[in-house]
Amino acid sequence: TIAIISKDVLPDLLVRANTLSPVPKHFYGELTKDFVRKYNWKISPNTGPYQISSIKKGKSITFKRKKNWWAKDLKYYKNRYNVDKIVFSVIRDKTTTFEYFKKQKLESFVLTFPSYWHERAKNLDIYDKGYAKKIWFYTDSQEGQIGFWLNQGKPIFKDRNVRYAFAHAINMEGLLRGLLRGDYSRLHHGTIGYGKFTNQNIKARTYNIEKVQELMNASGWSRGKDGIWTKGNQRYSVKVTYTFEPHAPRLAYLKEEAKKAGIELRLQRLDAGIQWKMALDKKHEVAWTGFPATYRPQYWGIYHSDNAHKPQTANFTNTDDPELDDLIELYRTTIEDEKRYGIAKTIQAKIHEIGAFVPSYKVGYFRTVYWRWWKFPEVQSTKLSTRLFEPFSSGLFWFDKEEYEKTQKAMKSGQIFPPETIINKTFKPED
Repeated sequence: TIAIISKDVLPDLLVRANTLSPVPKHFYGELTKDFVRKYNWKISPNTGPYQISSIKKGKSITFKRKKNWWAKDLKYYKNRYNVDKIVFSVIRDKTTTFEYFKKQKLESFVLTFPSYWHERAKNLDIYDKGYAKKIWFYTDSQEGQIGFWLNQGKPIFKDRNVRYAFAHAINMEGLLRGLLRGDYSRLHHGTIGYGKFTNQNIKARTYNIEKVQELMNASGWSRGKDGIWTKGNQRYSVKVTYTFEPHAPRLAYLKEEAKKAGIELRLQRLDAGIQWKMALDKKHEVAWTGFPATYRPQYWGIYHSDNAHKPQTANFTNTDDPELDDLIELYRTTIEDEKRYGIAKTIQAKIHEIGAFVPSYKVGYFRTVYWRWWKFPEVQSTKLSTRLFEPFSSGLFWFDKEEYEKTQKAMKSGQIFPPETIINKTFKPED
């Protein structure tokens, strides 16, 4: 029995307490000076269905299923966690990973990127012959805050009109229709997918060159000879940092569209650690990055003034607004659900009004190609899943030995099966 005691009445106390993980005292023993060195690579016992059996540093981690797992016959665990061994291999290149899958060295390959689903996997021989299946599974979970973070500590972004103009110069709609094939959808703000906490009335600012002109003229800017907005000796030219190479074509498109609106985006790809440190230290102008979804909406670390204008904090936008501070503090201490819903929605409206975060897009599904010998229930995954094969969370899949042997014989003899693409909209939210 573990007791969690708080001196204050706090909302979501159980959620906060869930970050605490009890450890087996009989395994660790006493806390000695060489504790870290002694236990850093030792495999500790756990209460789940799998246990690490071997580690090859930089190459792979192998898990084996416990034969007499204590929960195997309980109602919500029965018939789950079916495979005997799970191997996570380190493959550092996506193209190489795809080749590994085609050679049966991997059981599945993620096809979330439109370029893979529509192009690289379109004429996939093993799919066309029915040896592998594709699935497009819609989910309904909390979305992360992904987009452009404008640093209000930089002189150019102190003017709200200039921040709004940046948002209206980002042709996210064109990117979604074109390069992203209509697969993704617009992320309207940073608290999407949180049920009653989400303010459904907030819509992201759309691409509008006339609106950009109206806002910039109102703040005393004019177009220079090269078409970029200027004011005195200042040009509306800002550096946008990013890290993920596949995002380069997307940002290149947005750059060209922003130029039509008179804003120059200077793209700079950085190592992930370098970009993150730069944003933490508030040395960026615009960061293309994001924060993962949390169980409940969280605002203090990202938007409270306690974390503005100082290094090593997550307030990337340097937001320093007394009214927003009061709302965030009220949200953190209110325990009545209905009141918290209202406060959260007001916070979201205030963040939208400030305009320092420009949301990008959300995926809302996962797509995978996998070998036909893997089986699933009628609804193949859960609405909160992030991928098809989740061995430690959902664990819903199983291996069909008969189907495996049948498929192997077919591949050798040249026999083919009808290609199959599964599209499951069980949990797809209404548009």
